[in-house]
Amino acid sequence: MSHTLGEDPALDAETRVPILIGTAVAFSVATSLVVLLRMYTRHAIVHAPGVDDYTMLVAAVLAVGVTISTILQAQNGLGRHVWLVSDAETMVQLKSLFAGEVLYNLAQICTKISFLLQYRRIFRDEHTRTVCFWLILFLALWGITQEFLVAFACIPVSVFIPGMASKCIESLVVWYLTSIMNIVTDFVLFLVPLPAIRNLRLPLRQKVLVMSIFCLGIFTCIISIVRLFTLRAALNSTDATWDNAPTSWWTTIELNCGILCASIATLRPLIRTLTGRPVTTVGAGTAGTAESGTSRARSSFRKGAYPLHNLPSGNESQSGLNFKEDAVNDGSSRGSNGGSTTNGTSYEYAEARHTKGDSR
Repeated sequence: MSHTLGEDPALDAETRVPILIGTAVAFSVATSLVVLLRMYTRHAIVHAPGVDDYTMLVAAVLAVGVTISTILQAQNGLGRHVWLVSDAETMVQLKSLFAGEVLYNLAQICTKISFLLQYRRIFRDEHTRTVCFWLILFLALWGITQEFLVAFACIPVSVFIPGMASKCIESLVVWYLTSIMNIVTDFVLFLVPLPAIRNLRLPLRQKVLVMSIFCLGIFTCIISIVRLFTLRAALNSTDATWDNAPTSWWTTIELNCGILCASIATLRPLIRTLTGRPVTTVGAGTAGTAESGTSRARSSFRKGAYPLHNLPSGNESQSGLNFKEDAVNDGSSRGSNGGSTTNGTSYEYAEARHTKGDSR
């Protein structure tokens, strides 16, 4: 159904620009703040930033680029009805859309690789680490493939590069394929640590708590599914600049929520510092410190509560989650309990050691 400017003043006045810009800016600010706090926590509190932190920082910078792309699109017709948008605005909007798609895909890949790098540092069992390695390799290859698919998609490339019209790939196929792959890899990503967590010898309530931390990203999967259903309407619309707006804001929400879910769980040491509960730095110094940490941990296990806050400084910094007590075990438990180690996660090992200590 076609309209002309002035035919329906009420329809002409409709706009989705405020929600587009507001959503993009709000999530970008929140994500940037959380990632900066993550970097501060790693550098200033636990003193050992990791590759996963820098990978997430790259993802956050790319997400800011997606936000800028969204704003440029909104300033050039996106979120308004198509008959109100000039050809010049349409051209700028489509170029911004193309840039946003490239940055969005790169940011998604960086976010997922950061998750997997973090898993490899938290979990010591060979199975989990091997799965993470192959998933990182797959995501890197898929990321490259994905960028080529986007580069040859008919929309928007064929519009501002007419020569591509005969060589391009159907846009709906590309968008569905990349979206479905994102959803599948999202679910795989958040299922990876569950077997290792399930095998932890923890009280059920604490095990559920740990699982819930890792499953925060399921929320991102739900957003990805919602976004998927907006794609067909965006491509098959006679009012594309209006109907594509929901896809754009769901894209922003999906990307930033993934980064937030990956980073919020790493802020525990900062929260403890701000609330006046010191972060334990066991095992980085003398054997006496390690022995003290072991005694506190044993006391906690006798009470049936896992000491999630008692971490060696180096290991806490690597995981961001309170899963590692390697220095405690290596510094004091090894001498009294023998030299054996386990291939599970570090705090599964710690729990087994402390259980043996209590049984004596």
